[in-house]
Amino acid sequence: MSTRVLPEFRLIVPSTVDEAIRILGERQEKVSILAGGTDILVEMKCTEKGAETLIKIGRLSELDFITYTPEDGLSIGSLTLVRTILDSPIMKQRFPLMVDAARDFANIQIMNMGTLGGNVCNASPAGDFLPCLLAMNAEVVLRSLAGQRHVKISEFFTGPRKCQIRRDEIAVAITAPGQANQYTSGFVRFTRTAEDLAKVSAAVMLNVTDGRFRDVRIALGSVAPTPIRVPAAEVFLENKDVSDAVIGEAAIIAQGAVSPISDLRSTADYRIAITRVAVKRAIALALTRGNAQ
Repeated sequence: MSTRVLPEFRLIVPSTVDEAIRILGERQEKVSILAGGTDILVEMKCTEKGAETLIKIGRLSELDFITYTPEDGLSIGSLTLVRTILDSPIMKQRFPLMVDAARDFANIQIMNMGTLGGNVCNASPAGDFLPCLLAMNAEVVLRSLAGQRHVKISEFFTGPRKCQIRRDEIAVAITAPGQANQYTSGFVRFTRTAEDLAKVSAAVMLNVTDGRFRDVRIALGSVAPTPIRVPAAEVFLENKDVSDAVIGEAAIIAQGAVSPISDLRSTADYRIAITRVAVKRAIALALTRGNAQ
């Protein structure tokens, strides 16, 4: 892939979300949303893809927030930075798997520029936060001139770098249900270098009651055209005694559910093999956290 000079484009900087949505709805030429710019500017420079107009929303503070109540659940503004998630007391207490993903997120420069909404809407199968959000039963909140709608994260991704956001919509928030204290979680990923995309990632949420698994959620990244849940492994673990043998069998079931590709980061065979390890380690991390509570 050859590097090109960044093509010319028109830059519009709205002062409010409503203004950004109005501009997006009215523009007829090729338009893209610019948040942190860690994906789109690289794409414009290194590929034939481009935009005649960029609507820069990165400074809209009304989309930069993290709130949580047990009744209303979690709500994260789409412009919330990776670094903010890493440092958030709410996320550390309630959703530490998101903190795990943020901690492993590229480098400090990207952490200070990249946004949650950008990671979600870029829709890469290797997006670090995406398996976590799948395990959390999250939803994406989309807004346009026609109004606001919620899309389940499990239905949001339609293919590699493809998702259900329409041309006239902006992702304004990501939400997730409130989590009881007995839930515990873990996220792990395998990669070539700390700054590279994941070869395989796994996110787990689970409950242990009387030594048995309850309500297990297992999500994987970089092993299919989109991030995926593994319902067969989840069902297998339900009401099973917590043991290394049971966890190992669940990991094998998860391994059988993946359909990865070979690319410059990894072979498909390696991704299949390491899926089993990723699932076992994510479950082990979750159990360790649960024991520490």
